[in-house]
Amino acid sequence: MTSGMVILAEIRTETEQGRPAPTPGWEWSPGCTPIKDRSPGKWIVRRSVDSFDVIFRSYLTPEAREGGPEYPIHSFNPTDPGELGAREMAIKLRNESFRQEAERNGISYSI
Repeated sequence: MTSGMVILAEIRTETEQGRPAPTPGWEWSPGCTPIKDRSPGKWIVRRSVDSFDVIFRSYLTPEAREGGPEYPIHSFNPTDPGELGAREMAIKLRNESFRQEAERNGISYSI
């Protein structure tokens, strides 16, 4: 298993991956909370005009999967370091949701 620190060290910007720089409206997601999470949803990094925003999109109701309420978590500068910071935060939040779910189920979980 790869440690969380190695995973975070491997995060690269879109331009580092050979793709165009994100423009407003661009989104990236490291994934969702565990299936049985008390607050199901998806972690998102979205590029706005002035920032990279980390957002949580709630899936509390079945119809919300296509556009449930969104909760802003944190904003980062619209730069490459800002994109990296936003990606790292979204991954850490996703990992923490899995750690908490495992803990609730009596499972030892390390990232």
